[in-house]
Amino acid sequence: MGTQHEAPSGAVHTGPGLTVSPLTGRKGLRAAGEVVLATRGRWERALEQAVGEGEDVYYLELSDVTFVDVAGAGALVAAAQRLQDGRRFVLHRPPPTLRRVLDTLWPDLSEIEVTMS
Repeated sequence: MGTQHEAPSGAVHTGPGLTVSPLTGRKGLRAAGEVVLATRGRWERALEQAVGEGEDVYYLELSDVTFVDVAGAGALVAAAQRLQDGRRFVLHRPPPTLRRVLDTLWPDLSEIEVTMS
């Protein structure tokens, strides 16, 4: 599902969108929208910031993410693999497409934990 943005001329542009904001109450971020070519830069910057935080557990609230393409999943995995020993990302309610890609291509990746509760 795309978001609508009003262009300066008053025309409406429909395209993918991604918003990223900090979580309240614990270290992490909340993402909403789609991770596709048009939004991947924002996704990768957010993941880089997460890697740099230094927390043992960094939460990614993804319940409002509707789709993550394979390259977006790859960016998540690459970021997770840069975490220091024992650190991990906890994905809360990621979209089914992301769960399937992670289970298929990276089934034993200990740096990513998925929770649906």
